[in-house]
Amino acid sequence: MKQIANTVKYSGMRKAVGKKMEVSGNYPMSYQGIYVDVTDLLDFRKKVNAEKNVNLTVNDYIIKAVSLSLQRVPIMNSAFSEDMKQIEIYESCNISVMTASEKGLVAPVIKDSQNKTIFEISSEMKELVFKANAGTLTPDDYADGTFGVTNIGKLNSFDSVPLPLPPEPAIMTACTAKKMPVAMDDDTIAVRMMMKLVIGGDHRILDGVPLAQFINSMKELLEAPEVLIKE
Repeated sequence: MKQIANTVKYSGMRKAVGKKMEVSGNYPMSYQGIYVDVTDLLDFRKKVNAEKNVNLTVNDYIIKAVSLSLQRVPIMNSAFSEDMKQIEIYESCNISVMTASEKGLVAPVIKDSQNKTIFEISSEMKELVFKANAGTLTPDDYADGTFGVTNIGKLNSFDSVPLPLPPEPAIMTACTAKKMPVAMDDDTIAVRMMMKLVIGGDHRILDGVPLAQFINSMKELLEAPEVLIKE
């Protein structure tokens, strides 16, 4: 006989997200992954935070890089029309950021990220996390997402098979960065901080080409973080 130690109520945001995720398991998915050298990014982040007296997180850099990459590969920022007769490509990059709050998993949205600097994204993300932990997110805070991001870097997890939050066509996971031996351009071996990115997309909309273009853009941007501060 199974003895129940405790129960967790299946309601609210947990249930709302769960119901959406039931849909995402019913269509074909395509996945790709890539390793990104974040050694310079981690050093650059510390330098910028000290010089500008700010607290940009690694996730802020990731979100900014996602925003730029969506503009480079527009089909990644799309969804089916309601009648399923066409694919609609959006001008607005509305990034759903999966957040493990004190109230459970939520996905607040950074809207129109294409028009925001990394500093504006950082400030807005901190506000959304505060509201998530306080349980004061409004329906507008998590509405109209066009692409999903989840960062499991703090969970000591080195791989992922993420599922998008419908109707978003894709989601990208940033896994835990770890030290790895890397063959450099001069054929020497160096120990670098490497982070795996995994992109999962609705195969009805996205095939391997845009997925590869997107994560290669992410690699390029995160390995040259100065660009993320300027744009």
